[in-house]
Amino acid sequence: MQAALPQPPTPEPLARLLLQWGVPPVASKPVPERLGGWLGWADAIGLSQVLATPPAAGANAAARREALDWASAALDRLQTELPAAFDDALLARDAAEAAPEGMPLADLLAPYRLHHTQQQRSMAARVATLRERLRPRLAEASGALARLAQLDAVLERAAIAQERQALAGLPALLTRRAETHHAADPRHWRRRFWADLQRALRAELDLRLQPVLGLIEALHADDSE
Repeated sequence: MQAALPQPPTPEPLARLLLQWGVPPVASKPVPERLGGWLGWADAIGLSQVLATPPAAGANAAARREALDWASAALDRLQTELPAAFDDALLARDAAEAAPEGMPLADLLAPYRLHHTQQQRSMAARVATLRERLRPRLAEASGALARLAQLDAVLERAAIAQERQALAGLPALLTRRAETHHAADPRHWRRRFWADLQRALRAELDLRLQPVLGLIEALHADDSE
């Protein structure tokens, strides 16, 4: 009889998950110092220009409501579709079964590594698209939100390399988790590893969505009408 897989946990902060997996926290520098390391000269000029320009006066209440409705629907769709893709039915079925004997761990792990890479690319592209499409809707809602949208565009360009670097170590970490589970239970390690993989993907999605959630929160909080 096929064993039931453990239910995936709700999204959790990636930093907390890494700490649970034995990755020590990195001391966080002050925000201005971090920004100074991220910004190239072109981004620094763009940021200073945005900050030096006062936001335009005026607001469009109808545009703000439309932006909120659109953002809510788009976010719900993304938060439904991406986790559904994370939990691939065929891989989940295989993970619930005993692993074949005699196969190298690397061969058994290969489809899961490929799945992880594909899902990372998918969520990066979809979150970036949502963020890009949200900015012009903010710009139509009010001058203050238009300025925020400009700042977000500059900061996204500046931070993208840092984000890639921060997430680049996840595949190797997951491989180590697989090795640990395999050493403890060579036949049924995939069940535990699949749960780890789902946790990692959901935590990464939670991290990637933080800027989008911030923009949506700004739409809710805008008082320039």
